[in-house]
Amino acid sequence: MKQYLIIAVTAIVVGAYFFCWRMGRARCELNAVHNQSREMVNVFDIKRNTDEKVFNTGVRDIRRILHTKYTIAE
Repeated sequence: MKQYLIIAVTAIVVGAYFFCWRMGRARCELNAVHNQSREMVNVFDIKRNTDEKVFNTGVRDIRRILHTKYTIAE
């Protein structure tokens, strides 16, 4: 009877260890995915801020700017 109790307790301890190990690994992967998505959002924001003039300029404005800068006379 004692042997079964020792085996059962050992199995519970080993099972709890592997369960917690898997939960920790899943939490680490989840944090990595969140960090990666935050970095992607930051990159998109940086690109948008650096190209803000082009982002907010319409097609007519671009045509006007090109027309005033580059004429046939030059």
